[in-house]
Amino acid sequence: MSHSADPSSFSGPLPLQPERSGASIWDRQFVWTTLGAVSLIFLAALQTLAVTTVMPAVADDLNGYDLYALAFSGTFATSVIGMVAAGAMSDRKGPAIPITGAVGLFLVGLLIDAAAPTMEILVTGRLVMGLGSGGMVVSLYVVIARVYPANLHGRVMALFAAAWIIPSLIV
Repeated sequence: MSHSADPSSFSGPLPLQPERSGASIWDRQFVWTTLGAVSLIFLAALQTLAVTTVMPAVADDLNGYDLYALAFSGTFATSVIGMVAAGAMSDRKGPAIPITGAVGLFLVGLLIDAAAPTMEILVTGRLVMGLGSGGMVVSLYVVIARVYPANLHGRVMALFAAAWIIPSLIV
């Protein structure tokens, strides 16, 4: 069975791909999907680790120690909501719409945070970002399941793990 990693093929329910011996995540048909997916995970990891590092200074600058815990816990709570929503939508219509919306929410949250003059606005941006990051991860898992042959799933997930390790060494 031949298939393509063309993003237009991400809409609608797709069958899982069977194992294909000799296939690689760097094969021509997968390389852009591999690079895009790993880049999204890397950016989410970098943001998470950077925020953890700088949040004490941000809370101090914005006089927002009373909202410090909410800046973290709220993001995790909304990411769960994003996961559930993206998973349900991916099941119904495929991952194209949820991943596009999730990346959009993630970017909007980053922009809100970058311009936040108060801790309340920063927390709002973090909540929006959580929706996006949760939706992004689940949508990427669906992409992996539907685009790559089953024997390549572990390799993509290993790259996702590396995408978390590299920012932890940088930050």
